[in-house]
Parts: sequence; C-alpha cells; structure tokens
Amino acid sequence: MLILITLLSTTDFSGSWDTTYGRMVLTQDGTEVTGYYSYGGISTIEGTVEPSGRFVFTYTEADARGEGWFELEDGRISGMWRPEGGASWAAWEGFLIGSDAGGKWLVILEAEWEEFIDEPQYSFGWMLTEWFRRVPGVQVRHRWFHSAEDLQSLCTEASMLQGDLYLLIASHATVDGVSCREGIIPLATLLECIRTVSGNARLVHFSACEIMGGRLPDLVERLSGDLFISGYDRSVDWSASGLIEIYYLNLILEFGLEPERAAETVLASISFAGDKPGVFDDAAGFSWTGASEGGH
Repeated sequence: MLILITLLSTTDFSGSWDTTYGRMVLTQDGTEVTGYYSYGGISTIEGTVEPSGRFVFTYTEADARGEGWFELEDGRISGMWRPEGGASWAAWEGFLIGSDAGGKWLVILEAEWEEFIDEPQYSFGWMLTEWFRRVPGVQVRHRWFHSAEDLQSLCTEASMLQGDLYLLIASHATVDGVSCREGIIPLATLLECIRTVSGNARLVHFSACEIMGGRLPDLVERLSGDLFISGYDRSVDWSASGLIEIYYLNLILEFGLEPERAAETVLASISFAGDKPGVFDDAAGFSWTGASEGGH
C-alpha cells in the first residue's frame, strides 16, 4: 500500500510535451488528467493515472476518437494508442519541454477592422510585429480571428507556448464582449479564453474600447490564479491607444517591468491615459485588474 501511495504522489504528467502527434499540454489533479494536443486542429485527451503510474486515456479529434496509455520516465512519455473499434495499437511518444524554453512571446490576436471591401486594410498587429522585432528575446506572432471558435482555438495554441506569454486581443468591443465578423464574442467566452492561457500568460491586454467598463474585471477577479488583465473602460481613439500600448508593452518586453508596474507608469507618464483628458485627446480610460489591486 505504501508503494502505491508513493507512485501516485510522484507520477505527475502535468506540463507541455512535444509528441509524435504534435504539441500536447496536460494538467493533472490528483489522479485525473486532462489536456489537449495540436493534431488535426485542437484535440482533447483525458483519463486517470493508475496505481502503477500508467496514465490511461481517451482522446477526441475532429473526426476520430480512441484510447491509449502513457508511462512516464525521466521527462519522457511513451505509450500506445488505437482508434475506437480498432484492433491494432500504434506508438505515441514525447518529451517534456522546459518551462523557460521559449523566452517571451507577444501574441496578437486581431479581428478585421474593415466593414466593407472598399476600405483599405489596416492592422495594429502588423505595427506591433515590426516594432518588437527589434527587441532581443521577444518572439511575436500575429493571427486573425473571425469567430468565437477561432479565438478559443488560438488561445489554446497560445497556452502551449513555452515561456512567458503576453497576449493582446485587438478588436472593436462593447462592455458585453469583443466584435468579429460573426458578431459579438460574449464575456463568458472571453473568460474561458483567459482561463485557457492562465498557465503561461503574464498579461492579457484588450486593445478594445469599453471592455473594462462592464462586468469583465469583476468576473476575472473570481478566477483562480495570478492574472493581470488590462484594457479601456470607454471609447478610445486609435492613435491614443496605439501610443499607450506601444509604450506599455515596451516597458514590459524591453525594459523588463512587471505588468502592474508598467500600467502604473503609463498613467504617470501619459497625461490622457487615465481619467483626465489631455490637450488634444479625450481621457482614454486605461485600466486593469489583477496582481495587488485594479486601477485606472
């Protein structure tokens, strides 16, 4: 009995794994394990760690289901899998990726701003990509989302990145959610996205009007974990948000400030960033929640 207890307490499959079938992230709670992997889109995996230390699982892909098992030894997993109803087993192997392997990641997920084809295309993500290309140790990725499913899938992929994740979601928005081609993505979905990236995200910033003026900050505070979320509590001019965010992200990614310290510095340095208007600019309403206390 003591041997079995020891096996259960020391066998932990949690982490990010580079496997035969793509990147895989597993989370273990007691003997229960859940996760996902990047094969055929985003596929899910779940199961139980047996007293022997073997993780027995089922998996679900876009057009297939099946079962399998993994055993863990020296930072490597090895096992077998087979499709539902299949008789033959195949190998599935992987190795643990160190949590600091990826450095800093700036990931910009952006909705299309244009409403009709005669409008010229523009992108804040393109600007940020070029600006932070010059900063050593920062890898920038820019992707478009057109639906709630797109945003959720991209956040799942971002959660698999190793290192510190700084996530920026750029879109039109209201207090009820962010906009995309398919309509408003509601707060409940945004919370799921935030929860998905909470394992490696140091910052989630909404480059989006009004989103921090509704229920989102209160809802985020109810989530477990150390989450820092920032954005705007009112409509903000394109040039004002651009100036604020380049300065804000530069303080974090180039000068190494923690997100909360960087947010406080933004308010101290840019006169119109908070609640007071500037000479030519309306008050931007830059605000945040997380770390010690929210502010604006």
